[in-house]
Amino acid sequence: MSRRHYEEVDDLGEILFSDDPALRLEGVLMSLDTADGTVILDPADTRHMPTALFEFRCAVGKGDFGMWYDMRPSASLDEMPKEPQVEGAILFGMQRLPPEFSDLRLPDPPRSDEDGDLFEEKRPTVFDELCLAEPPRRDDAEVHFGMRRRPPGYADLRSISGWELHEISEHQPGSRQNTEHTDSRLELRTPDGEIYSRTRVAHDPDWAAAARRHGHVVCLCSVELGIRAPYAMTAAQFTPPMRYESFRRGCAMGLTVGGLVAYVDHP
Repeated sequence: MSRRHYEEVDDLGEILFSDDPALRLEGVLMSLDTADGTVILDPADTRHMPTALFEFRCAVGKGDFGMWYDMRPSASLDEMPKEPQVEGAILFGMQRLPPEFSDLRLPDPPRSDEDGDLFEEKRPTVFDELCLAEPPRRDDAEVHFGMRRRPPGYADLRSISGWELHEISEHQPGSRQNTEHTDSRLELRTPDGEIYSRTRVAHDPDWAAAARRHGHVVCLCSVELGIRAPYAMTAAQFTPPMRYESFRRGCAMGLTVGGLVAYVDHP
């Protein structure tokens, strides 16, 4: 990205699909609000959903050396890290993703009398694996999964009313207007029409076609989504498993918001 382009966007961004190794969200249950009510989408249709990432370029707890949010084992809700951009999105209806969001899988473990003690066996949590102190739950109604089933009718990711993702094609200087463009500007807009975040990505015809077909895109916004490589590490060295760990850390700290957002194409 040129310096001019860098100054014209708000955040770092990327487009990919939900089953990418850096996200592993093929097992997430999604719901869509329609005129007839809320519909749980068929997981077979959402395993490969078009996804847009917005990683905050400037954040309270993010520096060149990574996140420095500190969570003490005895932290209270008031002491939990807060990011204004995250809290602002929640005020406009965005969903704060639960800490276990990055670990959700389908199908759920079967529940039967034959499971016995095996069903209650405690597995390592995302906090155990990331060596983080588990923070208190921000929402008393938040589902704590562990090895339990999702409640009937529950969706992990829901559509966010009023939000829109606009993809605006941009032609390179000197190129013809009828040639295929190579860049796209993504604008994530709040229900009042204001731009919440802008970023620029390389145009992907397959991604755009999938977004038009579904009509919605999974949008994730966070301090840490695995886009920006750690200090002194090249993008090539920042492997998909490492990016996935960054994504997990942002969710575990309660610093990731997202949802299904209506897609608007501007060819």
